[in-house]
Amino acid sequence: MYDILLKNGTVIDGTGEKPYKADVAIEGGKIAAVMPDISEGLAKETVDVSGLCVAPGFIDIHSHSDLSFLEDERGEAKLYQGVTSELSGQCGSSPFPCPPGQESRIAGYGGTRKGNFAACSLESFLAGVQARGNRMGTNLLPLVGHGALRCGVLGYENRRPTDAEMKQMRELLAANMAMGAWGMSLGLGYTPGLSADTEELCLLGEEVAPHDGIITSHMRNQGTGTPQSLEEMFTINRRSGAHVHIAHFKASGRACHGRAPEYVKIVHDAMASGVNVTVDLYPYTASSSGITNSFPKWSIEGGTQQAVKILNGPDRSKLMAELEKSFDTPEQGKTLVVVSTHGKLPEIDGKNLYEISQMWGISQAEAAARVAVETNTNCTCISFGMAEDDVMYMLSQNDFSIGSDGSALPLDPALNEGKPHPRNFGTFPRFLRLARENKLCPPETAIRRITGLSADSIGLRDRGYLRPGMVADVTVLDMDAVTDKATYQDPFQKPEGIVHVLMDGQFALRSGVQTEKRLGKILLKK
Repeated sequence: MYDILLKNGTVIDGTGEKPYKADVAIEGGKIAAVMPDISEGLAKETVDVSGLCVAPGFIDIHSHSDLSFLEDERGEAKLYQGVTSELSGQCGSSPFPCPPGQESRIAGYGGTRKGNFAACSLESFLAGVQARGNRMGTNLLPLVGHGALRCGVLGYENRRPTDAEMKQMRELLAANMAMGAWGMSLGLGYTPGLSADTEELCLLGEEVAPHDGIITSHMRNQGTGTPQSLEEMFTINRRSGAHVHIAHFKASGRACHGRAPEYVKIVHDAMASGVNVTVDLYPYTASSSGITNSFPKWSIEGGTQQAVKILNGPDRSKLMAELEKSFDTPEQGKTLVVVSTHGKLPEIDGKNLYEISQMWGISQAEAAARVAVETNTNCTCISFGMAEDDVMYMLSQNDFSIGSDGSALPLDPALNEGKPHPRNFGTFPRFLRLARENKLCPPETAIRRITGLSADSIGLRDRGYLRPGMVADVTVLDMDAVTDKATYQDPFQKPEGIVHVLMDGQFALRSGVQTEKRLGKILLKK
């Protein structure tokens, strides 16, 4: 007897094959059968999904939900999009690992609004979660953040590791890979990741490769230096054998608008030459990061607070000269919007840099400097740096996955700070809408790029496809109506068209409403 029968739906199974009419039977948390005309008498419960698409649960291949469940177990922002699993610990940031006794060094990598959390290993992180009885709305697949790893051993020192430190980093990484981490993430545009050279990354890649892990990368440069940054990632694959993955691929900054075809060709040429490289991106023209992400990299070597020291020291004029170039017109200032100063300067939350400069009666560069100093660089921003044509061109590439670069935030504005990027709430429905409206790819390809393709890239073997024996993580949606509603002005809006979400064969979202079940787990690589 089946537990649940999803009847009369159109199956898009994650393989990229054409949609077909079939019923989906679930038993014991697994997909038991996918075939036409399964008798209702064979199931304890039958749910009519006529006119709807039955797909694998969506996989967010680029997520920052590492600790979101500690603040709100529901995971609303992701679950309402149809997401069931998230690859977390991205951009070099994870709440582990570090040498025993050095947890305070990496506390910033495990920060939540309710305090910091850090653990010396994936194993101790899991033990802490279990001891506290934390529940979660989606599955998390943890990566080892290179930034946390390096900071745990070297701190924020801007130098190469000694042989002993390199050995310690390799041993920590190897141990956490053996514990079940899915790979390592790089944050080479952030401190301390920007202090690592290619040699360090290749040596660490040698600890990821034996486990068939993935190395995801926020590359060293995502603007005019993209070709060089891509070559660095290809080198890591060639020398270590580890699969490399380009996170939130983009052509960022006005100086490289229009270069998306060039950048995509570099990736495809590398693939054709045998480089094991995959890609994800999100369907927005704006990114989101800290205030110092708009500062020159030399100013944050050794930690973002270095920028504050420089602005208060003798080299202030050098840094200010570069900021003046970056924000030389009102249009440039309007591209940088403050999301939240986390209580330090609430009067500027939601305003762009041009508005802030006018309010304070100073230049835009001076305004950026003042925000950095008065918040001690703890200021989240949205930056409109990409051209629409570039984003759409990259979205048209059928071998690129979709990732949100967002967190599983609550939908209640009162439980958030400022107005977070709408990608947190709308990435996957937005991509499906854009694919439909702009004929970027057929429905079966669009679904594959958020299910099976991502599962293959990660190495996730039991999810991402609708076939017998797979875990019954299922998203049921209206492919003709699915759309995002979140905007930059009002991000806290549920998407439309996501009808049911099942995890482990149970309803996590039913008829568009989240159930009381919290079915998420921390999944380990086996």
